[in-house]
Amino acid sequence: MSADYLAAQEKARQQYEAAFHLLKVTFPVVKDPKLLMGVLYNMFSSLEAGMDAILAYERELQLVSYGPSFQNKYTAFRYRSVPRNKIPVEIANLLGELKELLDLQQQSPMEFQRGNKLVICSSNYRIMKTISIKELDEYLQQTKRFLELTPEIIRFK
Repeated sequence: MSADYLAAQEKARQQYEAAFHLLKVTFPVVKDPKLLMGVLYNMFSSLEAGMDAILAYERELQLVSYGPSFQNKYTAFRYRSVPRNKIPVEIANLLGELKELLDLQQQSPMEFQRGNKLVICSSNYRIMKTISIKELDEYLQQTKRFLELTPEIIRFK
């Protein structure tokens, strides 16, 4: 097997473990909602690395071609790899949703804590997204499910 997709697969696993540790071990002790952005970033990185692993494998088999940007890779993954490999569409949607949240957070002039949630505001304050522990728990389960599918996809082509 190529080192590209094996390295991406390993990175996906490491990022997932970091997200899991932050959410399940560190956050309950510290109780700082700003840690939730770290969990979100690690989950996104894990999903992206898993997507990269599958795309690198399929590129080697000449099943897919894509450009270097995230949007090009996401489009190839969403519309080619997901149906071909019977990956749940929710996982592809989650990847896009996490990317939007991270982009909003980078452009956000303000984020604040409300209860056990982190609220991210857009520059004109019309869009306010909240991130809760319950949502991140669900995202973490979907990420784990995707990471369990990845080796099966790469192995059985």
